[in-house]
Amino acid sequence: MKIVIRAGGIGTRMWPMSRQNNPKQFQAIVGDKSMVRTTYDRVSLAVAGSENIFISVNAAHEQKIKTEIPELIPNNVILEADVRNTGPAMCLEVAYLEKFCDRNSVIASLPSDDYISNKEAFSDLLALSEEFILKNPTYILTPAVRPAQIDTGYSYMKAGEELMKTGEEAIYQVADVVEKPNMERCAELIETGVYYCHTGMYIWQLGNIIDLFKKYQPAMYQICVETVELMISKADLAEIKKSYSRAEKMSIESAITDKAPALAMSVSDRIGWSDLGKWHIIKRMLSNEPLDNLTKGKVISNKAQDNLVYSTVDKKVVVINDVQGLAIIDTPDALYISSLINSADIKECLEQAKEKGWEEYL
Repeated sequence: MKIVIRAGGIGTRMWPMSRQNNPKQFQAIVGDKSMVRTTYDRVSLAVAGSENIFISVNAAHEQKIKTEIPELIPNNVILEADVRNTGPAMCLEVAYLEKFCDRNSVIASLPSDDYISNKEAFSDLLALSEEFILKNPTYILTPAVRPAQIDTGYSYMKAGEELMKTGEEAIYQVADVVEKPNMERCAELIETGVYYCHTGMYIWQLGNIIDLFKKYQPAMYQICVETVELMISKADLAEIKKSYSRAEKMSIESAITDKAPALAMSVSDRIGWSDLGKWHIIKRMLSNEPLDNLTKGKVISNKAQDNLVYSTVDKKVVVINDVQGLAIIDTPDALYISSLINSADIKECLEQAKEKGWEEYL
């Protein structure tokens, strides 16, 4: 198996801790290691050697990723010269791997910002997934987890026919996909017991995904092939960006997986997965009790509950009094206050900052 760690995002939903020049995957939001370092260490258990691990990263962070993971093989760094969403980013991965890997290779494309509590169980899940794809190369496989509680920020997949099972891990045909349902619909789906939360991980045979991009996104695929040729020939970054930026922005779901004829989901109740891309999920995961405050830095709390307070300013104390359900993120140049549950809805605020010419805060 070849693994691609996707580390090219900005992490807008975790602003102001996550910035364009220092996105969340390079920070130790949870634990004492950065997210991307933690992910690299985790997947190293599942593959034979470092030559099988690739990292896709924004070109602006090329040196940052090499410093963070010095053992990373130089040719295994895939540089994204522009931010084009997951469709073009994963198409670029595919076009790049096509140059270095056999078409029969099994590829796992994984986010860099997941929390997984059981690394061994995750390795078992990847092993089962690889076995399935080797036997069923026309499938796209995506790991899914049983939802712990209602969350409208995810897509949900219905488990259909069981296709393979080993121990506590199983693979099912995807019978239905519901994109980010409202609260009522989300509760209904979870109540059925057969809908699982989509993790954003994808596993496929390289030759199959190449053929799917050629079929469903031929223009995007051709742009990415041309961009990879420029990357390999060490062309100027501006030229590479000019090429790659022609690709239409779209998600991998819109580009490929919603159209794919064979979609399956692998399920494990052991891996302990959480997406660390939103403040309310950080709060839920790290709090001992739901109504506890989760704080980092110098924080004083009085008659306050269910708040998340992150402060990175040493010579400053944050005091919360008689408030509930807030996210308060304090950095040297930006203070963000929001309801905790909707703290990920920051895009419009950052657009206003851009319109005001305050790019330095992004």
